[in-house]
Amino acid sequence: MKALLLAALLAAPLRAERPINPPAPEFPPVSAWLNATQLSLARMSGRKVVVVAFVNPTSINSVRVLPALKAWFDAYALSQVMVVGVLTPDLNFHREPVWAKTILKRYGVDYPVVLDSDRRIWKSYGNEGWPALYLVDRKGRIVFDRLGEGGYQEFEKELRLALADLIGASALPPATGIADPPRRECGSVTAEISLGARPGVKPALTLDKDISMRRSLIVEARDGETAHHGRWDVEPDGLRLAQANKTQSAFVRIVYHAAQALAVLSPAETGKTRVFVKQDDLWLHEGNKGRDIQFDDDGRSFVVLDSPRLYDLTRDSVFTPHELFLIPDRQGATVHGLSFSDACVVTTLP
Repeated sequence: MKALLLAALLAAPLRAERPINPPAPEFPPVSAWLNATQLSLARMSGRKVVVVAFVNPTSINSVRVLPALKAWFDAYALSQVMVVGVLTPDLNFHREPVWAKTILKRYGVDYPVVLDSDRRIWKSYGNEGWPALYLVDRKGRIVFDRLGEGGYQEFEKELRLALADLIGASALPPATGIADPPRRECGSVTAEISLGARPGVKPALTLDKDISMRRSLIVEARDGETAHHGRWDVEPDGLRLAQANKTQSAFVRIVYHAAQALAVLSPAETGKTRVFVKQDDLWLHEGNKGRDIQFDDDGRSFVVLDSPRLYDLTRDSVFTPHELFLIPDRQGATVHGLSFSDACVVTTLP
């Protein structure tokens, strides 16, 4: 009877069960939490269905999954569903609780988030990237998981199956109807780029004095090529400007194609920091600027860095290759990496 009720509710056959539904690893008892006190999967067993979500607030891929997580938390929290975000550090400042609290508030995250500073949770789940979602049923088993964006309708269907097993199909609240990203022709985009000296990060080219000759070859360069000019400290988390830059002689250059380009940037430790932004050696304009771009009295495009975070730089309707130039005006500013969006998932940051 129970299976018939669930099948009728979802108007679809039940999923094929995994041969083994592994128990979800417990949250370490020494972890720091935001928006909640210490939570335990053991204490929630038999009482809650749990969505464990690994997210990275400085990757646009993770940022785009946050509305779905919030919708599920808002719709199902009173029906015994708990959403738990896991913030595993990709960059060193991800470990700072004050920064994490500020950026999560900026994105409207009000469900519990655990800071996985030592990556113990990441390793215990065998996680492989961001975003990643794990569905834990009333028995504490991982019954469904998904790596990457999209598949929200399928995940919610599995969530409702697990919840119906806990509270009964007749007690389920209405589905949220979260839509998956469009599947029409959206254009290809450059893959996410990391800068710095971490393992697996390809070193940026060092441009020689003959910049014009090097740039004349850019049209033939491979997509995603990065380079820098001037004095930069190559650190594990990115490229930190190591000189004064009033003449704008020092810059980071990226070759990319996308409908939207975003950069993870950190300000200098002291003083107001601006990063001037050029595309194809031209200042941006109203037709191709991102939300965070401003203009000075001379028409030069720039972003003001208020904290280490993701900044929206450019918007383009034609996916031709472009050169993006990032030119900090203050020694100590850092360029950590870049994210890109296709035409179907261009995202306006808060």
